Amino acid sequence: MKGIRQLLLLLTVSTILSACNSSPSLPPPERLAGSWMVSAIQDKPVIANSKAKLVFSEENKLSGSASCNNISTSYSSHNSTLKIAPIATTRKMCAPALMKQEAIFLQSLSKVKRFQVNNGELSMFDQQGMLQLKAKRTEH
Repeated sequence: MKGIRQLLLLLTVSTILSACNSSPSLPPPERLAGSWMVSAIQDKPVIANSKAKLVFSEENKLSGSASCNNISTSYSSHNSTLKIAPIATTRKMCAPALMKQEAIFLQSLSKVKRFQVNNGELSMFDQQGMLQLKAKRTEH
């Protein structure tokens, strides 16, 4: 009987010690909320100074600039999935190159189903896993 008590005591102490032993914790996952300057659309760099930008709010609103026009919509995300509602845009005319980039940007954004954030870089993928947009976190 004494041997069983010692074994139970040893097992209890061992369990407590292993529970207290903290393994190195993983860094918290980076958040989607915030401002992002788009750096590439369908793996092609954006036109310099085109100001393609996405702003994800904590209240699930998505706004920004598609290169020329402002955008506005809502989104929902869970883990790494992302659902973007239909996108409203302003209707300004810009240089033809910016208008073409904007059309591709809007088409790509509407295809996004999944995202990944690593080291301040946002990658957005379609249903098939093809990279649609890449962006870098900004302050504003």
